[in-house]
Amino acid sequence: MSISPAKRNDVLRLSSTVSRIGASATLAASEKARQLRAKGMDVLDLGPGQPDFATPEAIREAGIRAIREGHTRYTPAAGIPELREAVASLYTLREGVTYRTDETMITAGGKQGLHNFFMSVLDPGDEVIIPTPYWVSIPEQVKLAGGQPVAVDTAEADAFELRTEAIAAACTDRTRVIVVNTPSNPSGAVVGGDEMRQLAELAIERGILLLLDECYADLVYEGAEHVTPLCFGEEAKAVTVVCGSCSKSYAMTGWRIGYLAAPREIIAACVRLQGHTTSNPASVSQYAALEALTGDQTPVRQMLATFAERRDRVIPRIRSLPGVECVEPKGAFYAFPNVSALFSEQYPTSTELAGYFIDEAHVVTVPGVAFGRDDFLRMSYATSMETLDRALDRLETACAVLAAG
Repeated sequence: MSISPAKRNDVLRLSSTVSRIGASATLAASEKARQLRAKGMDVLDLGPGQPDFATPEAIREAGIRAIREGHTRYTPAAGIPELREAVASLYTLREGVTYRTDETMITAGGKQGLHNFFMSVLDPGDEVIIPTPYWVSIPEQVKLAGGQPVAVDTAEADAFELRTEAIAAACTDRTRVIVVNTPSNPSGAVVGGDEMRQLAELAIERGILLLLDECYADLVYEGAEHVTPLCFGEEAKAVTVVCGSCSKSYAMTGWRIGYLAAPREIIAACVRLQGHTTSNPASVSQYAALEALTGDQTPVRQMLATFAERRDRVIPRIRSLPGVECVEPKGAFYAFPNVSALFSEQYPTSTELAGYFIDEAHVVTVPGVAFGRDDFLRMSYATSMETLDRALDRLETACAVLAAG
């Protein structure tokens, strides 16, 4: 007995919801690098969005200690109370507004926090304003929740800094959320204090939620300052949802720990959702994250200093590549160069150009189209200086070939 082709197609039919979303371009780039390395090629990967450092020793020891002390069972779906309290204390002390434990929750990475939020507040047709360039998963998560992404471009001439007047012009009576990612992945742009105040005023006036994605909040370079709506008081707090993560600041990407701080009604909804999906984040990871948030912050400052040193080496070299321009990032650990001058009939988009760099230079970058801006590529400098120098040597040769026609 065998199933008919028509029946087989029907059995394997996917939902309309999941069919609306695309694959992660950043994960695809890493997979391409892995495949080429498996074939014996010397591939230099500028794609990963994770620090190349080991998790700081005190945090690792806290995880080991948690295992030895038997903290290996289920925890509350919202996370262990001590870690929720640590998140509440962090924002209370840093922002000057009072957070309670029931206004926080712990998630399996920042990505789950964002997913929980969108699933909890969006109805079909609700609009979410997303400045471009954006992190690749934001619009896809909005679609999953039934919402409608509304892209609003920031200007390269403004170093990709968000402008409230452009956001306001895009708002309609269906606007539910405005996404603010600062420092930005992929551009490294940081929203200034005056602009953040205007955003907060816009959200309060129109009754719109501000989603603050601050997974890179601790990775801000000298001359820039991380500002949130929360510093403008309780009214701003009432419309602000903060998504944070231990992944970048503490080199804990594999531990999968993030968190939300939001009005308790939203947190309660997100906890209900998480209780029926993954339940609690890994117990051992939570105890490690408790050490990260409450322990010595010296390793964070050391990593930031290293990223700053790399940025100062990499950005001038990228700007010297034939046909390439690049804004200096103020935070995070990415360069987002404009490569449109290298486009041609053979390589007409960032996707084809990134493919050329992989095939000809064996250097992995991420196409800018995945971030909503096809004229660009994302290059991570969260790797060793030696790797960066070698990669840029190869890119220089590859760009020269294209620029020569």
